[in-house]
Amino acid sequence: MPSPQVLAVHRYFWPDAPPYAAMLRSIAGRWGRDGADVAVVTAQPSYRGGQHKRPAREAIDGFQVRRVPAVAGKGARAAVDLVAFPLTVASAILARRPAPDVVMCSTVPQVTLGVATAAAARARGASFVYHCMDLHPEIGRLSGEFANPTVYRALAALDRWTMRRATRIVVLSQDMRDSVLARDPRLAAKTVILNNFSLPDFEAPVASPLPPPDADVLRVVFTGNIGRFQGLESVVEAMAGLPSGSRVELVFMGDGKAKEALAAQAEAVPLSDGVRIVFVPQGPVSAAKALMATAHVGIVSLMPEVVRYAYPSKTATYAQAGLPMLVICEQDTELARTVREEGLGWSVSAGDTPAVVAAITDAQTRRDSAGLAPMADRVQRYAETHFAEEAVLDRWAGLLAEIVAERRAG
Repeated sequence: MPSPQVLAVHRYFWPDAPPYAAMLRSIAGRWGRDGADVAVVTAQPSYRGGQHKRPAREAIDGFQVRRVPAVAGKGARAAVDLVAFPLTVASAILARRPAPDVVMCSTVPQVTLGVATAAAARARGASFVYHCMDLHPEIGRLSGEFANPTVYRALAALDRWTMRRATRIVVLSQDMRDSVLARDPRLAAKTVILNNFSLPDFEAPVASPLPPPDADVLRVVFTGNIGRFQGLESVVEAMAGLPSGSRVELVFMGDGKAKEALAAQAEAVPLSDGVRIVFVPQGPVSAAKALMATAHVGIVSLMPEVVRYAYPSKTATYAQAGLPMLVICEQDTELARTVREEGLGWSVSAGDTPAVVAAITDAQTRRDSAGLAPMADRVQRYAETHFAEEAVLDRWAGLLAEIVAERRAG
């Protein structure tokens, strides 16, 4: 039988910085190793102004990468790209020879890429996989980006159209699946939960941006995007409420729209002797992992409601590093229940600063007495069964095989 023709689409691809840029490389590579003829359609690296010019066409890990024109930038340029890139992708799908059997896209640009890709896949008779790393326009409503009711309703209708035409809708958690079914219960049979794996790193190892802390210091880290959805203000506020005599260092590694305001808050908040807040720039994945290796607790924080429509990818990377987690989100969600029931760390409600203080204090007490090693061991074991890259890639391989078998049977 001929190899299945698979086309994967995302605005950002390795060596660009977003987590999906690296994860898609691993997924495409696995499909290729399993015998599929795989191609990725993307743009030149440009995330947060990063410039790593790549050839317009190149082979990576046994599959082909095509980089099409895109409009990089903010404001009006981003609005243009919201339409231009999806239309360029649709044209590439329609012109591709041979026709693809399976087309997959994720959710950047929001909504418009899904619509364009689903329509082009349908025109070519291809199965369509909608990989929802987050759900829009709900996330855009929370950020205020899609606050206009008319715009929101139009985008919601478009994304429902996309999902109804998908062969599979891949989401990251039960909470996200519940949100999809709230849109349309008829999507249940095609909506699959397939969470992320620990963030892969394809570069030479880079050292931690900070040396290990002093022996009596509890290091708490947050790595990744410091954006509008993290709600990290309560973590900074909690540092001022730690008991006298605490020896705690809070490290933020990353960049984002909320970083400047968060740094200003950290500068103004009164900290006792022995407590400090440190900001280090975004760096390679290996540097973030090296920092995690020096830490005792990893922060996963989300604004209210966000966890219904997204799942923080840093959870898998913390877990793979054996790092106990302080999760800040709604307590009736999969993420919070998992941390509580599996003993992976501490789980508190968003905005509950006293509970954050209590969790960090408990982490320091445990470390000073029996140590955090038993909790770290539980985290490591959980990661091996839920976030290990090869285990998750096996599921991606099974999903593609299932879709191809259905096409051949049909």
